[in-house]
Amino acid sequence: MATFLTYFLGTIAVISSILLICVIMIQQTKSGGGLGAVSGGVTESVFGTSAANVLTKITTWLAVVFLTSTLLLGTVIGRMKSDNTSVAEKLLQAEGTEVQAAPAEPAKAEEAKPAEPAKDAAKPAEPAKAEEAKPAEPAK
Repeated sequence: MATFLTYFLGTIAVISSILLICVIMIQQTKSGGGLGAVSGGVTESVFGTSAANVLTKITTWLAVVFLTSTLLLGTVIGRMKSDNTSVAEKLLQAEGTEVQAAPAEPAKAEEAKPAEPAKDAAKPAEPAKAEEAKPAEPAK
């Protein structure tokens, strides 16, 4: 289903982009140049005197169709990935840094024992008492 949707949206995007290019090229610029001036007023005879309004509406709708199909195409292609890894994770793996993934199974209670703290490290250092710290006698 996803491959059909990918081909369908891709075809819509290509056709709408080609039509959008053609419609934009037909339109006259504000200075009167472009293919509208070369065609000798064919657009006015086909669409009538309001050719600018018709071509503007066609351009707007084709742009909406193109942008929507492109956005949906990107979403469908993004969801088709099977590895579900982000770009940042792929870059870290390419550099050689391993990414820590969550364990698939919960750890057993026996394996997950916390390490016992050292007995000496648990006691805070005692401040030196004034009685114990006697000044040294001067040398004779």
